[in-house]
Amino acid sequence: MQQEGPPTRVLAREAPGPHDRSVQASRSTVPALLALALSTFALAGCSKPAPSELADRLWISEMPGSPRDSIDAFMLTEIKGRAFGTFYQGSLYRGTHDSFKWSNTGKDRADLELLQDGRIRPIAIRSCKPDEGFDLCVRLEGDPKGVVRYQSKKRWTIPRRKSDAESLDVGMAMLELAEDDAQLEALLDERY
Repeated sequence: MQQEGPPTRVLAREAPGPHDRSVQASRSTVPALLALALSTFALAGCSKPAPSELADRLWISEMPGSPRDSIDAFMLTEIKGRAFGTFYQGSLYRGTHDSFKWSNTGKDRADLELLQDGRIRPIAIRSCKPDEGFDLCVRLEGDPKGVVRYQSKKRWTIPRRKSDAESLDVGMAMLELAEDDAQLEALLDERY
């Protein structure tokens, strides 16, 4: 099978703002089972690299109104040259995740292998217009969680994981990104 590069121009983008910059997120601890699962699958099988437009960024279904509001989110990154990610559903304080391996299958197409049960779900990647307050928007048609539309901000970048022992912790990423995002920071200030 011939390898194809990542999809191009998948996302709708706005012009860069004066305060856009990457946030350096620190490593977070990972539950032993997630680290074991990602380690096992990173060493077994091969997948193609994660699309650069989607990788190493926090994507959420909507901006929560409070830290206890439930949202859907995902993150995708490369670990040892293979693409892995996690879907998250919950609040900043409690939630569940479903880890997956990403394999590009064509222009703007991929297969997601859900690591818990081995199910493979084909998805199509489509751009969409972001809501006010967001810079990027993507539709994952065929999303195994049922959510199709995710949005992000240019400054919501997450540093690439250096090892397969580092988690893709959505809640921790949101807390760390709040340091450079007034909207997320205000959300957290409601509680603290």
